[in-house]
Amino acid sequence: MIFEARTREEAIVMAGSHFGCSAESLAVKVIEKPHKKMLGLRKAPGRYEIEVRMEHQAPKEKENENGTVEVKDGKILARNPRGRGSEASLFFNHPQMTLLVNGEEKSGNVMLREEDEVGYILTDIDPKVHIGVELSEDNLIAYLKIDRVKGKHYILEDQEKTHRASLTVGEEDLNCETVSVEEIRGILLDTGVLPEFIEEEALRVACGKKESVHFAAAKGKAPVKSEAAKIVYCKEIFVKDILRGLEPVIEKGTLLAEKVAEARQGTSGLDVRGNEIQVLEVKDRDIEATDGAEQNGNRIYASRDGRPYLKNGKVGVVPLLTVVGDLDKDTENIDFDGDVVVKGNVQDNMIIKATGNISVIGSVYHSEILSDQNVEIQGKIIGGRIQAGDENSAFHVLLPLVEKAISITMEIFAGLQMDDSRGVQEIMDSIHQGKDKMDEVFLEIDKIRSLFHETQMKIVEDLRKSFVHCFKEIKLLHKDGFIELNEIYERLQELEERMKEELSDERVVKVVYAQNAIIASSGDIIITGEGSYQAKLSAGNEIRYERPGNVVKGGTLVAGKFIRAGIIGTPSEIETFCKVMDEEGDITGRYYKGTTLMIRDRIREYRAIE
Repeated sequence: MIFEARTREEAIVMAGSHFGCSAESLAVKVIEKPHKKMLGLRKAPGRYEIEVRMEHQAPKEKENENGTVEVKDGKILARNPRGRGSEASLFFNHPQMTLLVNGEEKSGNVMLREEDEVGYILTDIDPKVHIGVELSEDNLIAYLKIDRVKGKHYILEDQEKTHRASLTVGEEDLNCETVSVEEIRGILLDTGVLPEFIEEEALRVACGKKESVHFAAAKGKAPVKSEAAKIVYCKEIFVKDILRGLEPVIEKGTLLAEKVAEARQGTSGLDVRGNEIQVLEVKDRDIEATDGAEQNGNRIYASRDGRPYLKNGKVGVVPLLTVVGDLDKDTENIDFDGDVVVKGNVQDNMIIKATGNISVIGSVYHSEILSDQNVEIQGKIIGGRIQAGDENSAFHVLLPLVEKAISITMEIFAGLQMDDSRGVQEIMDSIHQGKDKMDEVFLEIDKIRSLFHETQMKIVEDLRKSFVHCFKEIKLLHKDGFIELNEIYERLQELEERMKEELSDERVVKVVYAQNAIIASSGDIIITGEGSYQAKLSAGNEIRYERPGNVVKGGTLVAGKFIRAGIIGTPSEIETFCKVMDEEGDITGRYYKGTTLMIRDRIREYRAIE
C-alpha cells in the first residue's frame, strides 16, 4: 500500500495504525522521497510503499476445515467445521465413565459441535477391606485373613485438538482405611476365641501393613502327644515268603526283639475356644518270649535255630523239620509244631500238618497239606487239599453271608413291631419276606459248599435247622419261636465276631499248577505256572494267576477282594464260577462263554472271547 508522508517515520506510523501491527512487522519501500516545489516555497510529501512482512501476516481462514475436539484442564471442547468440513467425533470406552451430551447419556462414538453441552462422570472404585477368621482342623490355631483391595480414582487426561479423538482416562490408587487392633480383636472374640490366646504383637504388625495378610492370630495350648512303647523286631519276623533253602532262617542266640522305649502318656491341651484337646491313652507293653526264645531284660534272643514269629505280642522261634526225599506210604504222616520242608514229592494219601510254614520242593498228589502259616508247592498239586491258616480260613467266604443273615434277622425284628398303622397280616407278610430272604442266603451257601470242611458245614446246617424251626413256631404265633429267633440272632453275632478275629491274620499259598484240588487261604492264593483245572480255590484277599497266559479251566474261584487271571474258561464252554465277596472288588481277565462272574450278590456281564 502507498502512503504519503513528510518523513519515512511518519509513513511507518501511518502504516502501523492502518495494519494494526508494530513497526518491526512492516516492510518499507521508498518510491519518492519528500522534495520542494515552486522555487522552494512549498515542500511536497514523499511516497512510501509499505506492506506487512509475510511472516507476520495472519493466516487466512480456510474455506473448508474439519471440526475439532480437545480436552483441556478436564474440559471437553469442540469446534464446528467450516465449509464442507465434517463434524468432530469423540470415542470412549471405559467401564467407570459416563458421557453426557446435552444432558443425555451417550456411549461409543459421539459427534460433537460447539453448541453442545458436554459433561462426564468418572465413578471411582472405593477401596475394600475384608476380615475373616479360619480355625485349624483341631481348633488349636485361629488364622486371621485381612484382604485389602485398593480403590481407584479416575482422571480425564488432556488431549490436543484433533478431528477424531479417543478419550484417555488416567487412574490413581486409593489406599484402604486403616484397620485397628481393637477391630480385629473384636472379630476374634466374636468367633469365640479366648482373649488369653490372642497374639497381640501379631495383630499390631498386621494392622501396620498395607497389603493383604494371612497370619496366626491366636494359639491355644498344644497337647503333648502320647507315645506308644517302642519295640524293635528283627526283620525276619515279618518275612512271609518261604525260603527255598533248607537252613533255618535264624540261628540260636540271634536278637529277636528289643524294647527301646516305654510308653509315655501325653497331656491334654486347650483349643483357642477353651475346649479340651484330648490325647490317646496309652498303656505300656512289655515284650514276652514264648517257645524257642528267651528273655533277658528288655531283649529277647532265639534259644534254638528256626524261623522267628510274633503272635499275640509274644516272640518265639518255630523249629524246622526237613524231609529229604519223597513222602509216601513207606513213611509216616507229619504232624509237627514248626516249619516243614519236604525235599521231594508228596505221594498219594499222605497228610502234613504244621503250626508253621510248609514248603514242598516237588509236587503233591491226592494228599492234604494243612498249615497254620504259609504253604508253597514248587511243583503241581493233583487232587487233595491245601490249607494256609487255621481250619477256619474259609470263613472269609462265609463271613459276608453271616453278615447278610444278621441284617435279615434285624429286618424281621423290625417287622414284628405292631402299631396303629400295621395289622397282623402285614406283620405276617414281613415274616414271610424274611424267610424268603434267609432261604436265598442258604441257597447261596449251598452253591459253594465244596469250599467248606465238615465242621464249617455243620455250623451252617445247625443254623438252617434253627431258622426252619423258628419260622414254624412264629407262624403259629408261639412265643417260643420269637425267643428262638432272638437266640439265633445272638449266635450269629458271636459267629461274626469269631470269624473276624480268625481272619485278621492273613496267609499265602503258592502253587505252580492245581488240578481237581481244593485250596484255601486266609490271605492270598498265587498260581505261578500254567493255571488250574477243575480246582476249587478260596482266598480271603486275592487269587492271582501271575502269568498273562494262565488259564482257569473250570472249577470255582471265590476271593475276598480280587481275582486276577489270564484266560478264564475254555472254547468248549466248560462251567467256571468266579466270585469276589467285596462290593468294591474286581475280576480281571479274558473270558469264554460258560463263565459266571459275580461281584458280591450281583452277576457281572462280560464280553466273551469269540
